[in-house]
Amino acid sequence: MSKFNVRDRVFLDEAINAFLRESKKFEEESELLGNRPIITYNYWKQMASEVKDKIENFSTVKANKQSARFNEEINAL
Repeated sequence: MSKFNVRDRVFLDEAINAFLRESKKFEEESELLGNRPIITYNYWKQMASEVKDKIENFSTVKANKQSARFNEEINAL
């Protein structure tokens, strides 16, 4: 299996970040409607963190450095 390069890693990070943004938006909309989501945003955030850790193990050093620059967005949520 080949390692993820920078382009692959940026794509994967963006996909995970987009999923987390939508999860957060869904939870906020559910709260406004008085509903409670079955799976909470905090759970999805925890799962995304585990996925990112696994991806980190399969990424090149250069890809990991590039990814660290872009991951600040998710920490702000």
